Amino acid sequence: MIGALAALASSFTWSAGSAVYARLSREYAPSQVSFTRALVALPLFLFAALVIEGVDVRQSLAQLASGKAFWLVMSMIASYGLGDVAFLWSTRSLGIPGALAISSSYPLWSAVAGYVFQGEALSPIRIAGIFCTVTGTILVVLVGYHHRHKNAKHWLDRFEVGLGLGFLTSLFWALNTFSVARGGQGLSPNVANTVRMFVALLLCPIIGYFILGKWRGGISWKRFKPLGWIFVLEAYGGSFFFMYGLSHAPLAVASALSSLAPVISVPAAWAGKHEPVSWVKALGVCIAVVGAVLLVQ
Repeated sequence: MIGALAALASSFTWSAGSAVYARLSREYAPSQVSFTRALVALPLFLFAALVIEGVDVRQSLAQLASGKAFWLVMSMIASYGLGDVAFLWSTRSLGIPGALAISSSYPLWSAVAGYVFQGEALSPIRIAGIFCTVTGTILVVLVGYHHRHKNAKHWLDRFEVGLGLGFLTSLFWALNTFSVARGGQGLSPNVANTVRMFVALLLCPIIGYFILGKWRGGISWKRFKPLGWIFVLEAYGGSFFFMYGLSHAPLAVASALSSLAPVISVPAAWAGKHEPVSWVKALGVCIAVVGAVLLVQ
């Protein structure tokens, strides 16, 4: 139960963080924002592991050397690396809502991976919960979606390419959840995330150079200073909850509950009068909530 609640908590933190990151993405490349997230989180995880927890360094290194480090590195390649790049490319022809709707199917593949490779049970209630959360999330994302496909001047602008890349993103994000679950089991979340954030600091410049042709570093101190708290909340807190949830709950449950950020952001947007109330979107929220309730049973 605690693992499932931690996975759900990661959705709340990502919902708060993504709203800020979306504004920053108008000024900075996604790789720059991700680099800043890792730059903030790494020392916090290292401090928490060594000072607050007082972990046995030798034991942790032995656990990492036993194969867990491989899965933690793989999780960052699948998320910060391949998954995020595929998602970014898919938005060219599908738009962000369309690409996100297809990519949000990743809990289905995570559930299959947990069943096939980890022997996790898929009861009828759990299957219903997964489909409800995925269906509700996709419905919320697609409400008001009116993206018009332009004439394909580049191969990335072709609609069928966008569909393929969106599906590929869902597979990479599922690989991320599977890798986190495998790498984080029996390991302190602070230690596991220290490894992941170190890898992120190495990956982000490579990704930035690959996409933009040059590396510009993280976001400026002036821009970061008033937003520092959200980086601590999401980059540290959210990553901690995500790691704990996926390593302490069935993969099918944790992956679905950690994917609810688009659903959670809707009531906040309505309360702040940032968007009008939509009954169709409200239905999507209700369906996703039903799915979450079924999953934590």
